[in-house]
Amino acid sequence: MILPQRRRSFSNFLARRAGLWASLAGLTFLLLSSVPFGSTTPLFPRIVLFWAGHLPFLLIFIAFAWHGPVWGAGVTAWAVGLMGLIGLGSGEGTLFWLPVLFLLFGGLVYWGLGLWEQTLGGEVVRAGRVEEQVNTGAEEIHRLAVLESAMEERLRRYQQLRQIANAFNLSLTLEDLLDSIARAAGSLVRGADHVLLYLAEPKSLHLELRKVWRRAGSATIKEKRGDAFDQWVMRQGQPLLVEEVGRDFRFPESAAGKSGRTFSSLLEVPLITEHRFLGVLRLESAVPHGMGGDDLRLVRILGDLASLGLENSHLYTRMAQLAVTDDLTGLAVREHFQKKMSEELARAAKAKTDLSVLLIDIDRFKVYNDTFGHSAGDKLLRQIGALLLQVRRPGDFAGRFGGEEFSCLYPGTSKEEAARRAEQIRVRVESTPVELRREVARITVSIGVASFPGDGGNVEQLFQTADRRLYHAKHNGRNQVCAEG
Repeated sequence: MILPQRRRSFSNFLARRAGLWASLAGLTFLLLSSVPFGSTTPLFPRIVLFWAGHLPFLLIFIAFAWHGPVWGAGVTAWAVGLMGLIGLGSGEGTLFWLPVLFLLFGGLVYWGLGLWEQTLGGEVVRAGRVEEQVNTGAEEIHRLAVLESAMEERLRRYQQLRQIANAFNLSLTLEDLLDSIARAAGSLVRGADHVLLYLAEPKSLHLELRKVWRRAGSATIKEKRGDAFDQWVMRQGQPLLVEEVGRDFRFPESAAGKSGRTFSSLLEVPLITEHRFLGVLRLESAVPHGMGGDDLRLVRILGDLASLGLENSHLYTRMAQLAVTDDLTGLAVREHFQKKMSEELARAAKAKTDLSVLLIDIDRFKVYNDTFGHSAGDKLLRQIGALLLQVRRPGDFAGRFGGEEFSCLYPGTSKEEAARRAEQIRVRVESTPVELRREVARITVSIGVASFPGDGGNVEQLFQTADRRLYHAKHNGRNQVCAEG
């Protein structure tokens, strides 16, 4: 395209120069031919010679305007010389004014064109400045549009974080909370293909994979205990962003291959609260640079929210346990035990099966408590509670009935089997010494046994029967089991 355009420009240039040369040549011939015959000839009337004598003005203007000052000066010199020669040849004095007029006209054209070019140049400069300002304004508008779009995206993400925080507050159970955390991370970071949530075991701090979120597909997660990246986050307690796996000097190139799945970039944050390590939140992308610094900042905030959510869930679980579990012995409290017994009793009545209950009381507990102190009494209660937890079978239920009294619920167990198991408990307690303030003591228990349906048809009747038999056991000398009477 450039070569034909150059050829056309050169052709136009030659055409303009050829036209000027032809005009100069024709006018020279016309004027010189009149010199031998005076100011007019039969071939060229006066009117022709008049216009021919003034035509150099037009040629001078064209030469200056189209071909520049050099050609303009040359044509001016030609007009002055030619008209001077004609004036000498014709003998007309008036013709001598034309060379002067040509010189003045040429100078005027030169000055006028220069002034015009200067003015035009200023306008061009101003137009260039205006265009530059327009371009700068357009770039600024584009930059502001990009900035506005980025701000809108950030605002959307932070609004999403607020919704996530509210969702975490509503998800008090651990499994619901873990699911909310994983889904929130996946929706917040669009470049993430997988979200892995590890929790640390409280004592060993070993990582355990608890939740996986996938954007698509069903890649198998083989590493259930975490890999080198997760261990680094756990040891350092710091976030980790690896934009190109295999090129990070902190990890060997083979670190990613041990996971059994393909990922090219990852982002991890530790889950920490009050200097306690809870776990690791990990996001993976299949492409290099799939996640960046903005994603890291958002996931760090998400990690803080998740840590608080996990702590709240732990407190909620603990409170729920305290509501149904005795803090000293680890057994069910009385209200929870009675509720469980009512449920099992209804099930036994519907299935027409047996159900037995034991009431256990520590003999002479007040004496131990007064002699060795309340801490010794608490130790006795903890030991009895631990023993009942050890001897229970699947389906059994044990509780602290109040003070030094305990209870055991045996669904599907007859009175004879319950009495036999009660005797095992009595023997186990009697044969287990307890050290109280550097003194070895032996404790005993008395046990009352009641069974459904023979000893009562509801919870209150069964407890009344078991309590009456417990009284008989104590009245008859303590350290014994009573299942009759």
